[in-house]
Amino acid sequence: MLKVYNTLTRKKEDFVPIDEKCVRMYSCGPTVYSYAHIGNLRTYIFMDLIRRVLRYDGYKLKGVMNITDVGHLLSDGDDGEDKMAKAAREQKKTPWEIAAYYTDVFFKDIDALNIGRPEIIAKATEHIPEMIEFVQALQEKGYAYEITDGIYYDIGKFPSYGKLSGQVLDEKEAGARVEENSEKRHPADFALWKKADKNHIMQWPSPWGMGFPGWHIECSAMSRKYLGEVFDIHSGGIDAVPVHHE
Repeated sequence: MLKVYNTLTRKKEDFVPIDEKCVRMYSCGPTVYSYAHIGNLRTYIFMDLIRRVLRYDGYKLKGVMNITDVGHLLSDGDDGEDKMAKAAREQKKTPWEIAAYYTDVFFKDIDALNIGRPEIIAKATEHIPEMIEFVQALQEKGYAYEITDGIYYDIGKFPSYGKLSGQVLDEKEAGARVEENSEKRHPADFALWKKADKNHIMQWPSPWGMGFPGWHIECSAMSRKYLGEVFDIHSGGIDAVPVHHE
């Protein structure tokens, strides 16, 4: 019996797939604004190792990996410049050119390391309608609210929030890398959609005006589209467990 480590329970558990014939797996992919370093690539080696073991054990696989080419801001507090826009400004290119170049470099790197690619590669910029629909649904159900600079997820509506990462939310304070937004209901509430000013290059029309998706909603929308509401394995870097995987 294959055993896997469950981040939520912090235990090794017997792996029992939802569908005994096919394992559905989502892997958080790169933000393509720079070159991947060895720590980044470890994530995809681990992803590939899991997939190879599952295939060896006779499972069919339906894997999805995203490419984050918009919406990953510099600050943990949903503030600051988009990493794509910052790289574009520094390298005197458009964000689209930056994304295309570093996406190509990333795949050359993983090919050189003999890391297998999942069945589906999903670019964030190609799934904006799904993200907007998801944010609308959360807002209609009372899990999200609108303030001056965007739409935020209300973590107070999700009692289990914090258990995956072990965060003690009552003790979570804004500071260092997180600037508190006084309009937010809780300092840890995170952006689902950010309203953009006219100088922001990457922006799309939405029910809340021109803007762009928050990083954390991107994987939620794409995983739901291709794998459904529930799937077997979600892999990614350990630094993404708080907020992004939560």
